[in-house]
Amino acid sequence: MHSIPRYPDETPLELAHYAELQNFLITHRHGVSEFSLASLYPFTKKRHYTVSAYTDAAGEEGFLLRGDQVIEERKERFAMFPKGYPGKELVNDIFSHVQEINSIGEDIVQQWRPSIETDHPHLTLQEDRDNADYIYLRKHLIDLPGPSLHKKLQHALKFADSYPNRVLLPSHLANSSDMVAVLDAWAEGKDVVEDYQATMLAIEHREKLGLKGDVLYVDDTPIAFALGEDDGPSRFIVHIEKAIGSYRGVYQYINRAFAAELSERILEINREQDLGIPGLRQAKSTYKPIRLQMKYRIRSASSV
Repeated sequence: MHSIPRYPDETPLELAHYAELQNFLITHRHGVSEFSLASLYPFTKKRHYTVSAYTDAAGEEGFLLRGDQVIEERKERFAMFPKGYPGKELVNDIFSHVQEINSIGEDIVQQWRPSIETDHPHLTLQEDRDNADYIYLRKHLIDLPGPSLHKKLQHALKFADSYPNRVLLPSHLANSSDMVAVLDAWAEGKDVVEDYQATMLAIEHREKLGLKGDVLYVDDTPIAFALGEDDGPSRFIVHIEKAIGSYRGVYQYINRAFAAELSERILEINREQDLGIPGLRQAKSTYKPIRLQMKYRIRSASSV
């Protein structure tokens, strides 16, 4: 087992931490899509994630993660406490190392709120809309009902008519090189491809990370793929979806087909956040989510 040091010491997040860390993250996920090695590990080279063990104010054990982010062109360090509020002393001390605590799910925010208001008047708890997860009914992503989704349904159906020789193959049966080929074609010509390296790591380690999905082929040529993971018995999180955009309607098709391939026990699909990117926000909104799974962050009042 790869040992995790005790706070304030930290060690870079590695795939070897899966056995020690994954069950903790899933147990304390609280609807937050980030809390899984499948979400965190692919971005560790970009975010420089580290992990530490700690004992909270109630004497219970937990793990905290730290990482890098850019806020208004400034590089900052942040922390995440999946288990919840760790106590006054640790919260005060962590702000000597980071500028923000984030990824606090709406299901657990009430555990934080009274303590922040009472014991940390210099800190502010605020809604983090840019990182809210979009939640959809699986059935709606398959049926695409109503006038507002009619155009997406037509694009998906037109794609199916145009490419009768299409095949949807489970990702565990597909070659990694096929997904890489789609990724490379997707990235070609783009000035900035922030998640290219993360997607490569996810493809390479998809089985160890528990990722599953589908790869779409037309005439034996891979043109799209999607990867994600279960979130409890009735929800699925789509972490990655890539396609070759020159195939008209391919995104509408893979979105719909992937949802249809999931188990009937899956009622909801989490398609993660829009990161405040206008085009991505519009695209996710047009699929009519049933709700946003809100997240919260804590910052110094002077930096808000």
